[in-house]
Parts: sequence; structure tokens; C-alpha cells
Amino acid sequence: MIKAIKGMLLAVVMIISTAAAAQTTIAGGEYWIDGTIDACQALSSGASIDISALQPGLHTLTVRVKDSNGLWSNQVARIFFVSPPGRTDATSVTACEYWLDGVKKPAYTTLNIQTIDISSLTPGLHTIMVRVKDDLGIWSNQMSRIFFVSPPGRTDATSVTVCEYWLDGVKKSEYTTLNSQVIDISDLAPGLHKVLVRVKDDLGIWSNQMSRTFFVAPGAQTDATTITKREFWLDGDIVHRQTIDDTPAVIDISALDAGLHMMTMRVQDDKGIWSNQMARSFYVAPLPAPTATLARYMYWIDNDKEHAVTGDITDDSGQLVIDLEPLALEDGDHTLTWLVGDSKGAWSEKVIETFTVVTTGINNTRMPTNLRNDNWYDLSGRKLNGMPTRPGIYINNGRKIVVK
Repeated sequence: MIKAIKGMLLAVVMIISTAAAAQTTIAGGEYWIDGTIDACQALSSGASIDISALQPGLHTLTVRVKDSNGLWSNQVARIFFVSPPGRTDATSVTACEYWLDGVKKPAYTTLNIQTIDISSLTPGLHTIMVRVKDDLGIWSNQMSRIFFVSPPGRTDATSVTVCEYWLDGVKKSEYTTLNSQVIDISDLAPGLHKVLVRVKDDLGIWSNQMSRTFFVAPGAQTDATTITKREFWLDGDIVHRQTIDDTPAVIDISALDAGLHMMTMRVQDDKGIWSNQMARSFYVAPLPAPTATLARYMYWIDNDKEHAVTGDITDDSGQLVIDLEPLALEDGDHTLTWLVGDSKGAWSEKVIETFTVVTTGINNTRMPTNLRNDNWYDLSGRKLNGMPTRPGIYINNGRKIVVK
């Protein structure tokens, strides 16, 4: 495993070195594992990396190098696998199988170079998928490639006759002399650019375009030393980006809806060059719902909802006292139906209570015989000495009694 990572590092350094060799040299490098850039380590050519502390499974190695001008390259990341302790690594491939256009073909156990018969395929594009099995019995992932079957009688191209290219989408030159060409980029501004190339064969057929991104370094300059400007925008709205004056800064997100959002940030150095954008997702939690308060009431007697009485509740004590006097009700049992509404406009369920009307005084009639003189209470729970002497609502034997 260490040899594999070592070889990968050398390949990365070679790729980046080749791109920079024309003007500069590699002065140093660094790497980090599993995204822990704060724990990055210095990198030198031919270095071996200790991975003994890593857990078995998939990991990521990220590498970047610095040139003699002090400029860092882009990061290059590769995934690698750490085998569990005691596991024997496979040493050979024992079987191979393939599919043509999704149809599985016979498996090979003799793994010399095989000739695959494609004579039954129609002219046009096709797909071949291949996988192999090692001496531990484990199959690899499938590898897929697209290939083209020429029509019968067609002569294959044997050479490239023309080459043309574009810079940043603008067509430049067309070459018919296909030795190594020098492309003039002196009029390009410093920064990232794109070159597209395609070629034509001796049958007059053009290839697909091949695209590559490259970087034009600024002219002789000193390195930037400070950050002069910071700006950010939310949810991709770069048109309304905002500038951050202080660090650390407090960003107002009170206008955002609850849910996932994205903040993108970039900085500008004292040379006027903007950094790459850095984006992070964040979550805005819903605000707690405001507490509802009692705001209104409604009640009616018996089934007379048409003449229901409504009113506002202004007392913050949580208690509601309603004066039901005078009640033009006949003697006997009645029902009081009431409900309350809160400040959000919601109403409670109906509550129905039964009470009895007994008249005394001028309109006095004979009291029910089942009312005991020593069991009268007012609504505050205070026991009375005998029967009530004033009109009002009282409790007798667990029943509400309205005395008029």
C-alpha cells in the first residue's frame, strides 16, 4: 500500500512539474489525508507516507506543490484503500469476463491476450464492459469503454491531415503541417483559459473536440501579502453580494426562510486578484411559534346558539368571570355551552355544563325537596350557612344552581 501511494505521489508531482517546467521549477509540496488540511505534511520527491494509523477502508490523499515563484498549484486528490489487519492481498488475476452492449459473454480463465469476435455487431457505437477476479475470489468493479464498428467495405483512416484549435471559444488557426506547433498566448490576460483541439483524418472525418484548461501567470510581480476585500452572497445570488468589512463578521440571516441555504465567499488580495469561491451549506432553524393567548369568548343557553353572546378577554390573569344576570329563564334544568378563542383565531372545543334555575323572593316557588340546606357553596368554594339569601350561581350537591 505504501508503494502504491508513493507511486501516486510521484505521478502527481510529475504531471504538475511537466506543466510548469517551461518557466519555473517545483520548490516544495505538501499533502493531507481525509481532508484534514490543518494537519498537512511537507512533501518531497520520492517520499513515503506512513498510513499505519489509518483505519481500514477508503481514504483520500490530497497533494499540491509550490513553484519557485511561490505559487501553489491546484489540489490533486486520489482515493486509496487500507486493507484490514491480517488480510492477505491478492497477487494475481484468475478470471476475466466481459459484456458487449450489456450482454454477458463467456468468461476467460486463460488470461493471455484475447481476441474478441465482433463480427456480429452492426456498424456504429458499442460498449464493452470488463471485470476480473483475483486469487482471493473477489471481483473487481466493471470498466466500460465505447468503441466504433466501421461499416463493411470502409477503409480506416491512416493519418491525421489537419488540426485546428480554439482559445476560450474563439477559433484561431488551422494547421496542415502537424509537427509540434507553438501557440501564441501573448495576448491572453493572466488567469485561467481553455484550449479546444480537433483533428481531421485522411478520410475527411473530424474527431471530437478535446478540451484542456491552462493558466497564464501574471508578469513579473511580487507576491500578495494581505487581503484587502471580502465579499459573500447567499443562495447563488451573486448580483446582491455583500462586502465584509471586519473579521470576524456577523452576517444577518433574519430574512432567510427556514431550511437549507448556501453561503459563497471570496477574497481579494493587495494585487487585485480574487481567490476561488468557497461555498458552505448551513441550516436556518424555524423560529419558535409565538405563544397564543386567550382573546375572546362565546356562550349560549340551552340550544339558542342564534343568540350567542360574544366578548373580548382583556384580563391577563387567565381567569374569566362572566355575569349571567339577569337570566330570563324558567325554573328547572338548563345547559350552558361555552368556548374560548385565542389570539391566533383558533377556537376551543365546546364545553357544555348543566345548571338548575330556582326562583326565590317575590317570584318564590316551592324549592325542590332534594336540595339540602347544609350543602350550599358559592363559586369560590366557600360553604354557606343554610340556603342562599341573594341571587347568584351556587353549588348544591354537585349541581350548579342559579338563584334569581
